[in-house]
Amino acid sequence: GIFSLVIAFKNNKRLVELEKSKQKFTVNQERYKGLREAYAELLNVLPEEKLLGHIIINLPSQKNFQENGLSEAYEAADMNMKIMYSHFQKHGYLLSDDEQKEIIKLIDVIDTITKSIIDISLGLQVYDVGNEENEDASVDKVHKKILERILKVTEFEETYYNLFKNNLSKLSK
Repeated sequence: GIFSLVIAFKNNKRLVELEKSKQKFTVNQERYKGLREAYAELLNVLPEEKLLGHIIINLPSQKNFQENGLSEAYEAADMNMKIMYSHFQKHGYLLSDDEQKEIIKLIDVIDTITKSIIDISLGLQVYDVGNEENEDASVDKVHKKILERILKVTEFEETYYNLFKNNLSKLSK
């Protein structure tokens, strides 16, 4: 009787471990499917040629690069942020808590930079037009902040894409 009890206990323990493993596999399989679909959607709405880094690399080849390069890069950054933020709101739950916090932190940094651009720009409109020294310093600040925002959006794009790629890679093993 004791021997049967020990065997039954070991079998029960193995069955519990097997059930846990099966549940974990099912969860990972569903997560992989969700990540794969989310990544495919991301590539569809924001293909690599529309990524900010790709756009910036190709800007100098345009005729009016000197006049419009910064504004085109800023507009592309703005559009890409909207696309990725929307995607994150829809599919962010597929990322781990730490990964979500990393994305939220980058979004907050970009929002803070954007707010400072707006504040400086509003200050430019308030300044006395005759005071060119203050105006030039503020314009330089705006340009610096715009470049900072473009770089942060590029970093955000790279981080966001890599999080999906790395998660897919981990789960596919």
